[in-house]
Amino acid sequence: MNPAQDIQQAAAHLLQASLRAAGVKPDMIAVPAALRACELVGPKDHYKHMPPAVHHLVTQARQVLGEAGAGVALHAAILQGIQDTLASARFAALPPRVRAHQLRQYQRIVDTCQPDADWLNLGSDLFHKDFGLATLRLYAGAAQLIDPRCGIARSILMADGLGGFPHATAAMRRLGGFAPYFQIHTHTAYLEEFNEDGWNECYRVCADLYAIHPDCLGMYGASWFYDPALERISPRLGYLAQVPLQAGAERLLVARHGEFVDDAIATSPTRRKLHEEGRYQPCSYLLAWGRQGQMRWAQAHTCSPTADRP
Repeated sequence: MNPAQDIQQAAAHLLQASLRAAGVKPDMIAVPAALRACELVGPKDHYKHMPPAVHHLVTQARQVLGEAGAGVALHAAILQGIQDTLASARFAALPPRVRAHQLRQYQRIVDTCQPDADWLNLGSDLFHKDFGLATLRLYAGAAQLIDPRCGIARSILMADGLGGFPHATAAMRRLGGFAPYFQIHTHTAYLEEFNEDGWNECYRVCADLYAIHPDCLGMYGASWFYDPALERISPRLGYLAQVPLQAGAERLLVARHGEFVDDAIATSPTRRKLHEEGRYQPCSYLLAWGRQGQMRWAQAHTCSPTADRP
């Protein structure tokens, strides 16, 4: 039996055990209908967009099982989603590197996900990310998740005021347009790969994904990670911006104030102290890396999909 079959079987057993413990037969909750609806999401639908069938699934499960029903139903949807994905032509068509990372995350989910987890609700970002992985709406990319249904807002042209308009316009012209792009997201469920090797592997995954997303213009992320000030204050994180920038990526201001400020100072006493003293004001920047530049970088920094990975 290969790893995909092992995971598929483990997900099936876990699903059966969960439903049995809850006293629910599979046909009592509309998991298949919810998953079919998710296969029909539009080309620009954000990974958190849930079709009505998913909301119906949760409502129906609560009617059958009470408040705990939402967790049971969403747990079932993730596990059934993994099984369906592993049996699909879409999964078989993934580049080997991408398949390897998907399997690692499916194994993590099967090993750790329980129906009473507090994040199994439609308001939880953790749920949307694991459900996105399970249904192949999101790709696993080592340090990041990759959403292929994204674009850059045109408001970026004016984010730095009139003075920044010429630079932003020229950058977007060099990139080739505003959509479609891969957007990358951090997933707190597996932060052990949040390091330079993990980020470099994410870039390789993106480069491989262009083969099945040939219309994609490139990859982007928006975060305080890309703030130029961070390279001075936290030089160990400098690679987050410098690796792409040195290979032709574009960096544009998104905002000078927002919720990201709390994130920027949450885990670093140094950044928090400098912020309190008025010597560091975190800003959010967009970093966009065009397809050709990213593919050239990946070709120059090749690595086996499973090298040095458990």
